[in-house]
Amino acid sequence: MTSLRLWRHPSRNTAVLFLSVAAVSVIVLVWMGVRLVQQDHALEVQRLEEQREAATDRIIAALEKVLSAEERKLADVPMVNFRPAAEDVLLVIAGSSEVRAWPDKTLLYYPVISPGREASPRMYADAERAEFLDLDYGRAIKTLRPLAKAKDPVTRAGAQLRLARNLRKAGRLKAALEIYDELAKSYDHGVSISGVPADLVARRTRCILLEELGHLEVLQQEAQSLQDDLKGRRWRLDRASYLYYSGQAARWLSQKPESDTGQQALADTVVWLWQNRQAIGNIELGSSSRRSFSIRGTSVTVLWRVSNNRLMAVVAGPGYQKSQWFDPLFRSHDFSSIHVGFSDLDGMLVYGNEPPTGIPITTRFASATGLPWDIAIVNVDIEAGLNQFAQRRRLMMMGLGMLSLLVIAASYFIGRAVSRELAAARLQSDFVSAVSHEFRTPLTSMRQFTEMLVEDENLPVETRRKFYRAQERAAYRLSRLVESLLDFGRMEAGARPYRIEQLDAGQLVRTVVQEFRQETKSKGLVIDCDVPDDGPIVKGDREALAQALWNLLDNAVKYSGDAPIVHVEVEAGNQVTIRVRDQGLGIPSSERDRILRKFVRGSSAKEYGIKGTGIGLAMVKHIVDAHSGKVMIDSEPGRGSTFTILLPAGD
Repeated sequence: MTSLRLWRHPSRNTAVLFLSVAAVSVIVLVWMGVRLVQQDHALEVQRLEEQREAATDRIIAALEKVLSAEERKLADVPMVNFRPAAEDVLLVIAGSSEVRAWPDKTLLYYPVISPGREASPRMYADAERAEFLDLDYGRAIKTLRPLAKAKDPVTRAGAQLRLARNLRKAGRLKAALEIYDELAKSYDHGVSISGVPADLVARRTRCILLEELGHLEVLQQEAQSLQDDLKGRRWRLDRASYLYYSGQAARWLSQKPESDTGQQALADTVVWLWQNRQAIGNIELGSSSRRSFSIRGTSVTVLWRVSNNRLMAVVAGPGYQKSQWFDPLFRSHDFSSIHVGFSDLDGMLVYGNEPPTGIPITTRFASATGLPWDIAIVNVDIEAGLNQFAQRRRLMMMGLGMLSLLVIAASYFIGRAVSRELAAARLQSDFVSAVSHEFRTPLTSMRQFTEMLVEDENLPVETRRKFYRAQERAAYRLSRLVESLLDFGRMEAGARPYRIEQLDAGQLVRTVVQEFRQETKSKGLVIDCDVPDDGPIVKGDREALAQALWNLLDNAVKYSGDAPIVHVEVEAGNQVTIRVRDQGLGIPSSERDRILRKFVRGSSAKEYGIKGTGIGLAMVKHIVDAHSGKVMIDSEPGRGSTFTILLPAGD
């Protein structure tokens, strides 16, 4: 059933079929192309990821080597020989009761300090009783003066400090100032007052007296000197004492409390080590550990080792890490294609670049690498990294597009060719059917008249003659049909010879019209012939042009109904014009070009059952084209048709 429908509507169904095949093929190609592009992109992303992973492994290996060398210093290098390559690094040993750091005088303050030498309070009991209980400052001063001249520096320092205090309370500020000045200049560095170096206490109290006396210029000098000595690590102080005395000096200098952030970060790190020494000391004996964290906005890295109940550590600030660890690494290795960022455990960037968001990133955490930092690596230019992929993608998309166009074009042309072949097969089938019908009519007529003549030998002469004439007409019609088919075959093959001569177009048209009238003798046929008496002259084959005109007349009569009226005109000019106009059914505009093709017949022929082979108008076009002429059609359905032959003038 499907094949029957395809046969009946070859062009439409074949076009739909091939368009469907082409659409499915293109969809499959596009799907496969998209999948291929996606896979290629995934492979390129994987390649970039592998590149980042390899770079990360090299960085980890190099840093591990550097840190291991630093850790060996804790066991192999004598502390006193330690020469730092930067200001923000130190070696620390924390014992059970003290902390030591190298280089010496590196720390601003310590987590714990050894108690200095300090006189027994019992030596000053009488003086303090007079000062605090009896408020008798004179007796207290008298009691302390001999002690203030003692040879023992510890006894002398304690007495001088108490003597200056009583002088201050007694209103003898200048005398007290002199005592404080003497104490600040002549003290023994091992002498402490309540755990604070005696000279530091004296200098701080002297500044208070200068402030009370209004000696502001001298106060500024003393406060500046005090601040410089505090920053110069003149005294070994704990954290609270350092912050208190530096804050006092800043107040006298009308400054905000200055903070050496980097040095304070190192000192706070040592404090952290001391406070956590118990937990740190629980690690396996002889083993080492690492940690990086942020203190006071400064990232500090600590490498420590526990041995013989001692905690030995390297405390490195950002400057030392950059100059000794990171910069040499990036100078000795080519990492130009990636951005590397090192972050401490608090998330603060230690070195490198903050990783951007929205692009692939490779991250290694400190817990997995054994390093004290988290490492993040991204490609410098992800677009440049994917440039090769983009080029391949463009090539693949171009190839896919060209292949899709090729499939569509091939499907279109194949479908068009098949449709034409099916249409031609159908036209040939119709042609065979029409020719068979045309042959059947004269053959049937000849057989009937022949049978009548054979069966009745006594027919009257007039009747017999009538039958013979009928047989003659049928034979002539059959002969003309055969000749027409043969001529058309020769025309198609290009083997039809034309005998070109000068012809009188008017005379040719009159002759053909007259012969057509005599042969057809159609009832009601009217052929109006408007032809000049002389000329015009054309060059052509008489027989071929006569056949073309005959076919136009025959066509006009067929499509004009029972009372055909045909007008034939000949006009002279630059071209010779021959028109055949009828008042028949007319031709739709969509069929005007098609009916000049072989085997093609108009829709009205099928609708009204008009006989024909479909080669008459095709022969007209062949003949006129062979004479360098042109065939034109002017027609409207229901208003008749005009066929015009334009031929070059013969003169």
